[in-house]
Amino acid sequence: MAAAPTSPLRALAANPVLCREAGALGLYRMAEFGPWVAMLVYAYSEGGATATGVVSLALLIPTAISAPFAGPLIDRFGASRVLLGAYAAQAVTLGATALSLLSGAPPVVSYALGALTAMALVMTHPTHAVVSPGIARTTEQLVTLNAVTGWILSIGLVLAPACAGLILAVSTPGAVYAAGAACVFLEAILVVPLRDLVPPLSLDEESPVVGAFRQLDEGARALVKASAPREVVIVLAATYLMIGAFDVLVVVLAVGSLGIGDSGAGYLTAAHGAGAVLGAITSFALVGRARIVPVMLGAAVMGAAAFIVLGFAITIGVAFAVAAVTGVSRSLLEVSGQTLLQRVTSTEILARVFSFKEGLAMAAWGIGSVSVPIVIGIAGLKGALIFTGAIVPMLVLMRLRPLLAVDAAAVVPAVTIALLRSVGIFRALPVPALEGVAHGATDIRVPAGETIILEGDSGDRYFAIADGTVEVLLHGTRVSVLERGEGFGEIALLHDVPRTATVRAVTDGQLIAIERDAFLIALTGHAPTRERVEHVAEQRGVATAQVSGEG
Repeated sequence: MAAAPTSPLRALAANPVLCREAGALGLYRMAEFGPWVAMLVYAYSEGGATATGVVSLALLIPTAISAPFAGPLIDRFGASRVLLGAYAAQAVTLGATALSLLSGAPPVVSYALGALTAMALVMTHPTHAVVSPGIARTTEQLVTLNAVTGWILSIGLVLAPACAGLILAVSTPGAVYAAGAACVFLEAILVVPLRDLVPPLSLDEESPVVGAFRQLDEGARALVKASAPREVVIVLAATYLMIGAFDVLVVVLAVGSLGIGDSGAGYLTAAHGAGAVLGAITSFALVGRARIVPVMLGAAVMGAAAFIVLGFAITIGVAFAVAAVTGVSRSLLEVSGQTLLQRVTSTEILARVFSFKEGLAMAAWGIGSVSVPIVIGIAGLKGALIFTGAIVPMLVLMRLRPLLAVDAAAVVPAVTIALLRSVGIFRALPVPALEGVAHGATDIRVPAGETIILEGDSGDRYFAIADGTVEVLLHGTRVSVLERGEGFGEIALLHDVPRTATVRAVTDGQLIAIERDAFLIALTGHAPTRERVEHVAEQRGVATAQVSGEG
């Protein structure tokens, strides 16, 4: 009888290196969003909506410029050292900002320190992505760490602003920054033993500054030349304009119109985060969908309607409901935009396009923030709410014809996606990941009697059966028969071992082959998929052991 698969948390707890990395990331998440809410609250207390928008822009523009520097720095100095340095820098800047706020220093000093903090914080995500495979010693460890990372980031999206709200209810923004500094100080201590585990990836003579700007230039040129990705990036930029505007409106509403105080801004942001998580779950319906633009337009209209309702009924209950609804809208816009961007962007320019998109998104976020006080000054709070809701749907409608053309031209491997969804291990995979796997899959015809994989050989592919029947042989003895909707080959890829059995076609058949890298990437980013694969692998491992013992 097969044992139940080990849970990711239990597997993580058994490895102190992975525990340190996951624990540090959890503390980082608390320091990432809490102080952001606190700084916007502080700015509002100093200068109202205008100061809040300007400060948001002032924090995000340097972040947008500095984000591309993470890659060259990681290559030159090594991911683990850059991660430690980033955490140390975050502790210093957060602590300095806390001291500035608590001591009553001139606001410009606190804003400048806040900008330095944001620049230090932006280094964590790309660095963590490189550290993870560097500290993992097996595929199982990498799967575990990435699965838990996803949970941490999702929970933190709700928990961090909520905790900031609790602190603001009894104290000041400076206390939120002090709590953030304590979190990242503990992060730095946790990762000190990991500082030499991931060496530099390259010794390129090009400086980090030159490399970062070259990357931005390449991404911009790729977007200019490729009209389809450009149309999608425009919509994603509009989405971040809306997000930036929402950040400022939350503070204006909480501290001003609704009178629920500084803590209310944190609670409203937490409700928005909860909606975003719900939207991510809802996005599973996009899997295999031939047309994405109608979903984008629907999500945009839903968000717009919510903002308009709030404009005409500014009450606490409506505000929390709208925060959640706009979180759903935001998440669906981000997922649908990313899915469409992956569909229409060639592999050769995908990395550059996404790199430039990230920098553009941060800039749009800042511009959206600074636009709110301007609109409030012209049309009042109601006008600002309606303006914020109208940003995305108006832009989508303006670009609807080219967007529909892009959507229609995108090739969706619907048959392959349908097959992969019928294979149990892929059933819960998120939309972009499943479509990415399907796009990279290869159709293979096999005649009856052909050996597909041979026991003892190295493994480089996973196979899903589209048609026909295959038999699994161990030491020449048949142990199972597989048909459409089943797959094989995961054990060698998951555990990095030679093939544990021979698989031979019983009838003429059609297979879908998925390369090692695509298969493992799909696993490492999603906990339910990882658990399904490990459970299947464990069951087959037990069966193999039983047959070997009988032999």
